[in-house]
Amino acid sequence: MLYSFIVPIYNDGYLVEDFCIEYEKTFQNYLNIKDISEFVELIFVNDGSKNNSIENLKIAAKKYPFVKVIDLSRNFGQHIALSCGYLHAQGAYVGMLNADMQDPPDQIPILLDFIKNNHFDIVFGLREKRFSSWGDKITSYFFNTLLNRLTGNDTPINVSTLRVMNRKFVNAYNSLNEKSRYLPGLESWLGFKHGYTPIKHQERKKGKSSYNFKKRLLMALDAIVSFSDLPLKMISLLGIGIAIIGFLSVLAIIITKLLYIEYQHGFVSIISAIIFVGGMQIVVIGLAGIYIGRVLKEVQNRPLFIVQEKINFKENE
Repeated sequence: MLYSFIVPIYNDGYLVEDFCIEYEKTFQNYLNIKDISEFVELIFVNDGSKNNSIENLKIAAKKYPFVKVIDLSRNFGQHIALSCGYLHAQGAYVGMLNADMQDPPDQIPILLDFIKNNHFDIVFGLREKRFSSWGDKITSYFFNTLLNRLTGNDTPINVSTLRVMNRKFVNAYNSLNEKSRYLPGLESWLGFKHGYTPIKHQERKKGKSSYNFKKRLLMALDAIVSFSDLPLKMISLLGIGIAIIGFLSVLAIIITKLLYIEYQHGFVSIISAIIFVGGMQIVVIGLAGIYIGRVLKEVQNRPLFIVQEKINFKENE
């Protein structure tokens, strides 16, 4: 098997047929053959869809020999679904993209040629122009910038979902044991040789993206906790700052007493200070709890995902 591509599915099975048509056409042109199933596989990972997406996937698996389906037992999250796909991929080159085709399949050959000709281990598409709402553009820019600063990554803001990696990179990724998965962070941590090349981006033709503000916020929090201890350092510095302010306040009161300066201590200011310090204590405990919860998740050592059914896979795959 030469090429494997992973596509996560969550309630968007209605996009599968159109995607398969474009995917097959792309590789028929790229390989100059009609039957691509000997050289190419397309792995859909159904991430606990709540609608009839699995039925759409089963139909596609019957119709297209190159299509394989993994049905997870519940919703584990997009990045874990992709990790599942990577683990099952057989290709010398493995890639990922979404079924919405905003990063269209016909851009795949650009990345394949780029990774082969320049000896990269993983290559990403860079969107020349992003077709999405202003709200999506603003939130994506904000979260990507914040994540880069807090995690120390240097991921370009306009990077696309479409990427291709060689077998060496995939094997290294599959060797990771983390239960919490944030792909860009792990891809950066793994190292190797990264490359970027411009690709076209297009408007979504059907449906609406499930990646809303809440999901982006949770993903950002997960990434920060997984790849940075900066929040803990900031809380420590804040604690030192509050301690200094408290010390200076006590020192000021002592000085006013020594100098016999009349000073009326305000009840409201005292209560405000107590509430502020109490609030900061809750924040510190909550933040520590998030990190402790992450440690608990790791030491429980539960499976990263549970496969309910596999379709069109051989017995040993």
